[in-house]
Amino acid sequence: MVKSGNFNVFYLFLFVIILVVSISCTRSNAGHHFKNGNANYNLKDYVGAIRDLDMAIELNPQYTEAYYVRALCNSKLNNYPKALNDFNKVIELDPEFKDAYINRAYYVKEKTGDYLGAIDDCNKFIELNSDNNNSFAYNNRGFAKFMLNDTIGAMDDIQMSLSLNPENSYAFKNRALIYIALDSISKACEDLNKAELLGYSKDYDQEAIKLIAEYCQSN
Repeated sequence: MVKSGNFNVFYLFLFVIILVVSISCTRSNAGHHFKNGNANYNLKDYVGAIRDLDMAIELNPQYTEAYYVRALCNSKLNNYPKALNDFNKVIELDPEFKDAYINRAYYVKEKTGDYLGAIDDCNKFIELNSDNNNSFAYNNRGFAKFMLNDTIGAMDDIQMSLSLNPENSYAFKNRALIYIALDSISKACEDLNKAELLGYSKDYDQEAIKLIAEYCQSN
């Protein structure tokens, strides 16, 4: 005869085992959807990626990486409010997830004109990334300062960016914008041509080429 106390302990133990297995299976399924979503993101199928990432998050609402990749997908689709919500969630779940700060600055705050917010995010990224090269962050912070008419601060940051990475084509393009604002067209053209030599148009967009056509044909 099984005593009632032992009976209760047995079923409690069985319940815990079932719960652990259930949680493990749920997380495994969430991981499967995340892998598919991440693969689709790399293939630039952002809509397909979001479908899988939605499932991963539904199965595991604490899945930080899934929120992060979904934020990137929404950024690529210009769904800035959704991207912002997801970047915010990443930072809520993991305040030291440094890439969430720099990409929130670049993909959302700059694109929506929140340049002060972009500067704050770049500052936080630089703080968390102090042991690594921050060329990209200084360049982005410099651009945000330029958009706020802080020409001196912008130039200081972009010069710092180039000192950390002399092949940063984006920084040369941004420094050219400052030189144009200062009416130093010959210096601007030097930087625009350098940006193109380093592959700016290949890696980003046609802005440098358009600026060369506008300002540098006679230089």
